[in-house]
Amino acid sequence: MRDFSSLVGAADRAIFSVGGESLASEFKNLKIREEPRRVQVGFFHVWIRGSSRYNVFYNTDDFVGFLERCDRAAKNNKTFVSAFVLMDNHVHLQIYTHCLNDFMRSLLMSFNQWYNRRKGLSGQLFNSPFCSKLIDDEDYLRYNYLYILTNPVRAGMCENITKYRWSSYHFTKKGYYNYLSKFLDINYLVNDFLFKSYSDLHAGAEKHLRDWWSAEKAENGDKKFSMELVRPTDNEVAKYLDFILKGRCLSDMSRNELVKTMQILRERGGATYRQISAVTRVSFYDVIRMLKEER
Repeated sequence: MRDFSSLVGAADRAIFSVGGESLASEFKNLKIREEPRRVQVGFFHVWIRGSSRYNVFYNTDDFVGFLERCDRAAKNNKTFVSAFVLMDNHVHLQIYTHCLNDFMRSLLMSFNQWYNRRKGLSGQLFNSPFCSKLIDDEDYLRYNYLYILTNPVRAGMCENITKYRWSSYHFTKKGYYNYLSKFLDINYLVNDFLFKSYSDLHAGAEKHLRDWWSAEKAENGDKKFSMELVRPTDNEVAKYLDFILKGRCLSDMSRNELVKTMQILRERGGATYRQISAVTRVSFYDVIRMLKEER
């Protein structure tokens, strides 16, 4: 009979099969050490947000670089990833691990160093400490899995889970080419445990969204939460800006030209004030002020 404990047992076997008996022996020795305050073993929802809510991911290299370092950190720290979504300024992961802190420390340090070195930056990319919640039953496992996959839809970035590029949804389409599989291995235990088929997953995602939108509309009113609203990603706004500039630099523009560019991004590109601020490096409040003055 299927139950959550059987899934945990299968997850343990999947982790220890990578390192064999030596890995299992190593884990037993770890028990002698003092246990950290944060629970270290089990299924977890982990989320990290850019410092001060700043964007982290702007282009394909940024997304791929994170996935590659996530894969390496998981394989080196008794962990597997069952679901993920990379948004513009935050990340959600569903993992099974035997050393949560070590996995996250390895991932965040390696990505931070790589990212800053490439872009000539310094400082911490993500807020610290990272956030995590233990998943200890099947209901929450299912809710969290669907919450992660539907995050871009709820954020208004796409119409359904098939349209967002940077999530583990694409690993569920078995038998189809998946570009992301080159950078990160996903363990299928949770997906296969929760859903009987590909169509069952989609039905679950649609129900999850209906329930979520109903709850939000009841609390906040229909106008604020429209499922028809789809805004561009920061990556799309940055590409549209490059198209508008046609090789010119923002620093070479007059104030009027800069304001005109902002207007195009806002009115034709559907960009938010925050997105315009991010791609033009003009402060958020100056963007609002400059656009309002031109009305």
